[in-house]
Amino acid sequence: MSAGSVLIVCGKAEMASSMQTMLIKEGFYPVSCAHSANEARRNFFNTVLDIVIISTPLPDEHGTDLVFDVHEKTSAGIVVIARPEHLLDMQCSLEKINALILPKPINRLTLLQTVRFALSVRNSMAQLVSERDSLKKRMDERKIVEQAKWMLVEKLNLSEPQAFRLIQKKAMDLRLPQVLVAEEIIKKYE
Repeated sequence: MSAGSVLIVCGKAEMASSMQTMLIKEGFYPVSCAHSANEARRNFFNTVLDIVIISTPLPDEHGTDLVFDVHEKTSAGIVVIARPEHLLDMQCSLEKINALILPKPINRLTLLQTVRFALSVRNSMAQLVSERDSLKKRMDERKIVEQAKWMLVEKLNLSEPQAFRLIQKKAMDLRLPQVLVAEEIIKKYE
């Protein structure tokens, strides 16, 4: 099972290395580490990320700004590991972007389950976005066909079914999608 690419952002190299080793053993690949927020931001441009794990605080910032950057610039699932005294503040500021927040110290099993859950949520969201985009495209195409149909009704004095049939027939004859035929009709009569 190929689990996905992971970026671990952690100021403590030993902790990052330990998480990296564990995730690779569990089938995640590639798993890279960044030891500061700035280093992590450079990684956004080099890799398509499935999961980003951020252990706060970081040497160059607290980490909350980085979480928002990850959310804005990637489609990765986000897991934040925070000190118990920072949990409530982080939950309040990060709840809108669906980052999963875990208290330190973290055990291996909890981290692994949380990362898998974050990956599952990320994949579900990606599928929903894809389905939404596909539906929007089909609706936009349908609007164009409807617009062309009504232009034919108006300009050629056809009935609605006749106009639609004309578009369908022309699309079949030319072996083109109906939307392309409709766009040509709109150009012709505008």
